[in-house]
Amino acid sequence: MGVLRKADFYYGSMLSCFINSGLKPAIFENGNDRRIYDITTNNGEYKIYAKYISVPSNINRKNKDKRLWHFSFLPEEVEYFKNYRENNKKLYLVLICGQEKLQDSEIAILTLSEAKKCLDVDYIRPSHRISIIWEKGSHGLKAYGTGIDGKENAIRISRDISSYFLEDVQ
Repeated sequence: MGVLRKADFYYGSMLSCFINSGLKPAIFENGNDRRIYDITTNNGEYKIYAKYISVPSNINRKNKDKRLWHFSFLPEEVEYFKNYRENNKKLYLVLICGQEKLQDSEIAILTLSEAKKCLDVDYIRPSHRISIIWEKGSHGLKAYGTGIDGKENAIRISRDISSYFLEDVQ
């Protein structure tokens, strides 16, 4: 088991980011799927659906004031979000936005309703997408996708990771 994959570094960075933000997970276990994790904190139980991209989609452009990551979702993944019920665990979509300089990477967290909105889960298509935008001078990130226009209707995402996990699951 000494072999590490690229994904191990990205998902490990997600855990490290959670801990460094003051979140102290008591249990962090991998579900049946490598990208789905269950975490328990003193504030509740959560399910994390994580994806990563190593470098921004616009890495070759000259504009260094804006970075863009496009995350693709298969129909099965969209169905997972569409049919998920938050009975006992609140679900968050964690998008790990990698950079060549790993310390410049970002983590974008979307609630289930934000993910559904971005993906437009009620419209059937061969693939769905969520895009994350970082802009120089901005206090947060923005998300849009196949269901939301990126210019006028993008969702603002906080960089304060702990704020997502403060409320108890209802």
